[in-house]
Amino acid sequence: MAEEMFKTTLMGGFDKDDVQEKVQKMKDETAQQQLAFKKEIEEKEQRIAELQKRLELKEANQERLEREIQEKYQKYVDNYETIGRVALEAQLRADKMIEETQEKCDKMVADAEAEAKQKIADAELEIDGKLLDGKKKYLALQEEMSQIVDLINSAQKHFADSYSEVHKIIDAMPTSFAEMEGVESELLPETEKEGAEVEAEVETETELETEAEAETEDAETEETQEIEPLDEEDEDLDALDDLDENLDDLELTPLEEEEEEEEENSEALDEDEKIALQISKLLNQEDQYMMENEEE
Repeated sequence: MAEEMFKTTLMGGFDKDDVQEKVQKMKDETAQQQLAFKKEIEEKEQRIAELQKRLELKEANQERLEREIQEKYQKYVDNYETIGRVALEAQLRADKMIEETQEKCDKMVADAEAEAKQKIADAELEIDGKLLDGKKKYLALQEEMSQIVDLINSAQKHFADSYSEVHKIIDAMPTSFAEMEGVESELLPETEKEGAEVEAEVETETELETEAEAETEDAETEETQEIEPLDEEDEDLDALDDLDENLDDLELTPLEEEEEEEEENSEALDEDEKIALQISKLLNQEDQYMMENEEE
């Protein structure tokens, strides 16, 4: 390295100036390096001081945190038994609440089932009662309908008989005043004859009554027996009066006959209308009853 750095002379030595120059240069470089190293050392020392300061701060912070952790841990340790006791009580209380809730649920389910069964039984009883009542009403309605049908048949038969009787009466009635006078002339002699017989019988009875006044109680009994034919004769007189009235009734104009026939027909129709209305009412009741049963 010296051979490269220093120049030699002819005499075999080094060039003094060159050596000094090189040495000075090396000194200068060394001085510069020392300054640089010194500066770097100062920077390093400053960095170390800064890091040392930060380390101290961190250590202080760590101590503070450790102290706080220790305090909190100690607090947790102190409260551990309390926390465990509270947790145990909470668990026991939760188990008890679950058990009570389950019991209440079971009781509610049992009560609901019992109530439902009771309601079903009540509903079945009510339905059976209504069905029985409905059956009774239906049978009664059928019986009433049968009676109405019999009544209708009887009314129809009565109407037919009345209609036939009316036609017979109309056919038997005289169609002119001449026939009516002939009938009256035939009836008058018989009436006069019966009247004479009645008068004779009345006189005979009068004589018998006179004789009966002088007789004993037996005669009074005979008098009573003799009076009874008189009552029969009175009935015959009443029959004659009725016959006269019938003759008077026969003396009707054709218009009056038609009016009487219309009145009889209207009465029969009114009776039929009443029966029809009654049947309609019963049918409506039966329909309403059937609708109520369907709704139930």
